[in-house]
Amino acid sequence: MQANTQASSTIERRAARTGVEFYRELERRGQPVVLTGAVDAWPARSKWSFDWFRATHGDVSAPVEWLKYHRSADGSVERVGRVEVMRVRDYMDALVADDGRLGGGYLIGRDLFGLLPGLLADADFPRLGVSERVTERLIFIGPRGAFTQLHYDRANNLHAMLVGRKRWQLYAPNRTPELHPARYEYPYSVMSEDDLAPQGGDPERLPGGVRPDHDFILEQGEVLYLPYGWWHRVETLAPSIATNLWWLSWPLLAKHGPGLVRDIAAGRVRAKVRRYEQITAGRRYRNEA
Repeated sequence: MQANTQASSTIERRAARTGVEFYRELERRGQPVVLTGAVDAWPARSKWSFDWFRATHGDVSAPVEWLKYHRSADGSVERVGRVEVMRVRDYMDALVADDGRLGGGYLIGRDLFGLLPGLLADADFPRLGVSERVTERLIFIGPRGAFTQLHYDRANNLHAMLVGRKRWQLYAPNRTPELHPARYEYPYSVMSEDDLAPQGGDPERLPGGVRPDHDFILEQGEVLYLPYGWWHRVETLAPSIATNLWWLSWPLLAKHGPGLVRDIAAGRVRAKVRRYEQITAGRRYRNEA
């Protein structure tokens, strides 16, 4: 199949509203949209900064990831690189310096939420009216140049940009055959064969030469609503702090069946076991050749 050469587009922006019905309407439309004004009243909007994390939680140690999705010798997908524990203070110092020493290392904060559960109340997703109970939340703190390879999430996603800015490239679900889904054990995400290291994983090179449907910058204070099944790759353009909420609505559960919930539950257990082994035993992911 030849690469799609259609021109990339910007994305719709609209003022956010609270209430469950607003998000049900977005889900029915099935299109990504950038929401403005959604986080203006959040405590995180005024509190969270590099200086605040350094001063308030600087002595906390958390894992930082230097990882890429890679094609293994047996044809499966694996994550390669390393995970190291750093003090939040040291990480923030390197982040503010913005001198390249972090090399794309991401402080991805499922662990940070676990270490500092009070942070959950600062990002007031319930105020937006998303009431479904099958959810997962992360903090993403990363340097300029941090990059996430092309994948899609098997859940709805709200990604709130609190500090910094990121470039997003989105591909509609109906373009899945062009992007060559790759098998990966973790159930949340499906990777693109064409964006795997070592041949792929370069933000300057489109996977398979396939142009995205949307190519835009998510600015500080904006929230991206990304429906289930939309492929995306993300490049951090400035040192950033973001947080997100994945959730499964009842219509999604009805459509995709109980097997998805079973896979997600199993994936959570595998992820916790893997992270515990890597951090407590000092293990690293396999280094790239």
